Amino acid sequence: MALFRERRLASAILATTALLTVAGLLAGCNETHSASTPAESEVRPVRIATVTLEPLVDSVRYPAVIRPRVEADVGFRIGGKVTARLVEVGTRVEPGMPLARLDPTDLHLQIRASRAQLASAQADAANARSDFQRYASLRQGEWTTRQEYDRRKTTLDKAESKVREVEAQLHVLDNSAQYATLVADEAGIVTATLVEPGQVVASGQTALRVARLGSLEAVANIPEQSVAALPRQKLAVELWSHPGHSIAGSLREVSPSADANTRTFQAKITLTDPPPTVQLGMTATVVAAADHGAPVARLPLSALAQREQKPAVWVLSTPDDRLELRPVTVAAYAGDLALIGGGLKEGERVVTAGVHKLDAGQKVRVWTEPAR
Repeated sequence: MALFRERRLASAILATTALLTVAGLLAGCNETHSASTPAESEVRPVRIATVTLEPLVDSVRYPAVIRPRVEADVGFRIGGKVTARLVEVGTRVEPGMPLARLDPTDLHLQIRASRAQLASAQADAANARSDFQRYASLRQGEWTTRQEYDRRKTTLDKAESKVREVEAQLHVLDNSAQYATLVADEAGIVTATLVEPGQVVASGQTALRVARLGSLEAVANIPEQSVAALPRQKLAVELWSHPGHSIAGSLREVSPSADANTRTFQAKITLTDPPPTVQLGMTATVVAAADHGAPVARLPLSALAQREQKPAVWVLSTPDDRLELRPVTVAAYAGDLALIGGGLKEGERVVTAGVHKLDAGQKVRVWTEPAR
């Protein structure tokens, strides 16, 4: 009997211990639940972007170089030895400015010889004229024959023709003496010098290369698949030395045949009102843009989520700042941006970071960068 009472007492103790243990566990669960409830109800900060709709512009960029529209190779109109080159690369020239000179010694000697020939021809012509006048008087009195009269007339004509011939040769030599000095025809900038003092050059050989002032062009090589669309595109030129500054341009010329090595077509785009800082030879980029007309919103790729395996974004509703997962249509991708073609309105706010940790209807607040 005593043994039976001891067993009942032990069972009661075990039952009490079990009840206390279960109560402790339940109390712990309640504490955990009460601790997690404030976290779940906490308002999550998010980064947002405001939707701005703008026309979808498809642009292509081509490397280019700034060149003058007219760049002429100039040279002497006669041959000779260069005695002086009066300009350097980069020199700005004006009309009539001397650029280089040839040795004029031989030309001066030829002019002296031609003048002597002219004096001799004029003397012969004067003698032939006197002789003819005498025979003309004799012919009137029939003291000479018609044949002799005609012969004297022919001699006079030949003498006068010789004078005119030598005079023309003298004019050519006088002009050649002027050609010994190479002068600029128009205002421009010297871009290359190809002769040096002491060098003997031939007539017409290039001595200098001069770029005329005025129109500037961006010269680019266009792939064959893009040439046909180039006249319909809006063109602009950006200088690598002036990032972010765009200069309007117009297509002036496209090569009718492809380059044998690169299989590209050379295009020349005239710059419209270029700033004074644009220099010849600068590296540039030609931007060819085609406006498709459809408005799009540009959002970072981090703003995209998924809804039923389709792209979607989290939109903040107003005025309670709760989230709505809205499906959108992506028109194109451009680098780290997604061009949204449908599903958003102007001025709506879209979450751009942490989109995979949000829930529909969740209340959030807009994150603002702390002042530094």
